[in-house]
Amino acid sequence: MFHVYKNYPNKIQALRDINIHIKKGEFVFFIGPTGAGKSTFLKLIYRGIVPTKGQVIVDGINIARLKPGYIPYLRRNIGIVFQDFKLLYDRTVYENISFGLKAIGATNFEIRQQVKKVLNLVGLEHKKKVKPHLLAGGEQQKLCIARAIANEPLILLTDEPTGNLD
Repeated sequence: MFHVYKNYPNKIQALRDINIHIKKGEFVFFIGPTGAGKSTFLKLIYRGIVPTKGQVIVDGINIARLKPGYIPYLRRNIGIVFQDFKLLYDRTVYENISFGLKAIGATNFEIRQQVKKVLNLVGLEHKKKVKPHLLAGGEQQKLCIARAIANEPLILLTDEPTGNLD
């Protein structure tokens, strides 16, 4: 990010002159009070919003200038754990994870393998046929983490990733 500003219509300036370069393989944590701009920062990286001013460069591409049709291709390399989960409550745990893998063109075999792998990793293999509304808050959070890492993304963004974990 180079000289990034983000102002919202209600005159709130969420970010002011942010400059940061994150290298491949780095782990970066942003800590601050509610309203400090942490979620806004993440939304800029996955092109959920665009900056008011400045450049957001992801993998060499200024994503603020990215045409809407290319945004899904950008997001194929980004795993996101949302603060508000964004689960598909009418689908099972398995289907929530497989949905994104299908969207990127994974084969049925690859989907089965990856879903099994990430469910084992987060300890939800026994809940694969359960719908998310029947899971405890911590289990829903684990499902979100599994979904975010299923496609082995280059970038992993997490917004309050441990907020509901026991």
